[in-house]
Amino acid sequence: MAGDEFVYRGTLNQTPLPEMLATIHRYGVPGVMEFSSEEATKRVFFLDGDVIFATSSHRNESLGDYLLREGRISKAQYKASIDQLRRSPGRRHGSVLVELGFLGAHELGTAVREQVQLILWSLFNWDLGEVRFGVGRFRDDEVYKIKIPTPRVVLSGCKRITDAKKVTSKLGGRTTVFRQAERPDHLALIRLESGEQQLLDMIDGRRSLFELCEQGPMTAGLNARVLYAFTELGLVHRELPVGAGGIRIHVKNKE
Repeated sequence: MAGDEFVYRGTLNQTPLPEMLATIHRYGVPGVMEFSSEEATKRVFFLDGDVIFATSSHRNESLGDYLLREGRISKAQYKASIDQLRRSPGRRHGSVLVELGFLGAHELGTAVREQVQLILWSLFNWDLGEVRFGVGRFRDDEVYKIKIPTPRVVLSGCKRITDAKKVTSKLGGRTTVFRQAERPDHLALIRLESGEQQLLDMIDGRRSLFELCEQGPMTAGLNARVLYAFTELGLVHRELPVGAGGIRIHVKNKE
């Protein structure tokens, strides 16, 4: 990356990932966010505030291992491509697979998007880890550019949070009421899926967290996860009623 000015350093237990992503999208800055833990280092690349690429040091999340695991390439093809990479250090695995005729260009694009999403979704279940965000543009050969709108990353990632308590602890008690916020300019083009839009339409400043989760269009757990994403993106605000207790809504982890 051109330049090494880190404007943010923190930890995931201090600042939730959805909040970090929403902030980057709000300001529309280019840069790289690096997540480090004892197990792996993962990097997410941004351009104009949206995700365009992601990498991981974890071998299971490499493109070749992903394609092999999904049955997109054979073991023989995997080995042949690795051998070619060793003879040509610095080349991208995807380019080698296309050159050898094991993947078409369109298939590569689809596979890279799926692999990037796999890396992104995994980060939503990291509870610990150091985070650094560096502002700046990167070399064109540093990334295979795709584009995933960051609000969609937040929504889809929150849906994949496995620990429901991690979500509901940030939403308040069961009597907490939510209201829709005036949509900011940077979210003007956000596209919501059918269930997400239906849940947003139910938020009227009167329905409680319990009612939204139980009466919403999806399962209670999924409604809670999407509501959490809405709050982090700034689409809705929560209001704590006078006298609201500490009773928490309980939803199952696997929904």
